[in-house]
Amino acid sequence: MAGAALAGCGGGGSSTDPDRGRNAKSFSLTITRNAIEGGKNSEEAEWITRTVIPRFVAAQKAKGVTAKVTFRGQGVDDEAYKTKLALDLKSRSGADVMDIDGIWVGEFAQAGYLKPLQDVVGAPADAWDGWTTIPASVQRLASFEGKRYGIPPATDGRVLFYNKRLFERAGLPAAWQPSNWQDVLSAARELKRLPGVTPVQLNAGTAMGEATTMQGVLPMLAGAGAEVYADGKWTGGGAAVKQVLGLYAQIYEREGLGDPKLQQEAKGRDKSFEEFADGRIGILAEGDYFWRDVLNPRSGVAKMKTRDQDVGYALIPAVAPGKGVRGQSFVSMSGGAITVLNPGTKYPRAWRRPPPGRSGSAAPT
Repeated sequence: MAGAALAGCGGGGSSTDPDRGRNAKSFSLTITRNAIEGGKNSEEAEWITRTVIPRFVAAQKAKGVTAKVTFRGQGVDDEAYKTKLALDLKSRSGADVMDIDGIWVGEFAQAGYLKPLQDVVGAPADAWDGWTTIPASVQRLASFEGKRYGIPPATDGRVLFYNKRLFERAGLPAAWQPSNWQDVLSAARELKRLPGVTPVQLNAGTAMGEATTMQGVLPMLAGAGAEVYADGKWTGGGAAVKQVLGLYAQIYEREGLGDPKLQQEAKGRDKSFEEFADGRIGILAEGDYFWRDVLNPRSGVAKMKTRDQDVGYALIPAVAPGKGVRGQSFVSMSGGAITVLNPGTKYPRAWRRPPPGRSGSAAPT
């Protein structure tokens, strides 16, 4: 598993020695992710407990090492999960291995909660041959100021999800692909004619947390032709930022195409998921996690039985064709979970390559 740190029951070494616990013949490991069986990211939790842990324990047994692995699943709002991890790391406690959102890496590193992987693991971190299988652009999701802080098990992207059934009622095509922002607004105006339907959900406000950044502001900023940081400078209040703010004002203030109150609620994002699943939101900007783990008919937190038939997705268009970042006509943001080691783990040298197949620091794609 990505960056697995094993809390050793022996082996000695100081609390900052990368070789501490290296020769332990038994150890305990705790893992935490914002996933819990029967709740949020249920399939991911099942994958950890039923596949990853048994295989890891068996592999250690084959080496003559006894491993005890405990999964401490969480199933809470992302901001609550972030707060818990920050408090654990600040107090030098918490799980040995944890998944954090890639967009938190720089913040946690600057706060001193995380250390570069090489500082925790030692030379083997950079010598690991697994890096050759991970594209450099994906590796950067787990990096800050040129240093690796963890391993990205996978990555994801952002699109515009839409309800085909609502589109049909509004006279819109089932195979919808807007070519600019005005196309999105035009579709939203048609959806507004349907009673009880919020045309578009573009995450906004502090209550939405990182969703406002990753699913809202940054994709739109890329669509307006700017990156948040380029050529050693942060993007300020230039033309691109003004275009993004203008789009938000048009949706939530001038035309009433979105629900501004939803953006201010503590559970607003979760509520938006439920409303989309219930057929009360027409267009919603989200990561592919929304399809896999939110609307999943079997295990999603907002199960949608007709997901496969009624949900479509479209690429996020630039403000106009060819006007996006790097001259693109369509944009997205890649992100996802990063698996990191708690700097206080007692067994940093017992780390392994992340198994394939699961996803959960923002790079325009």
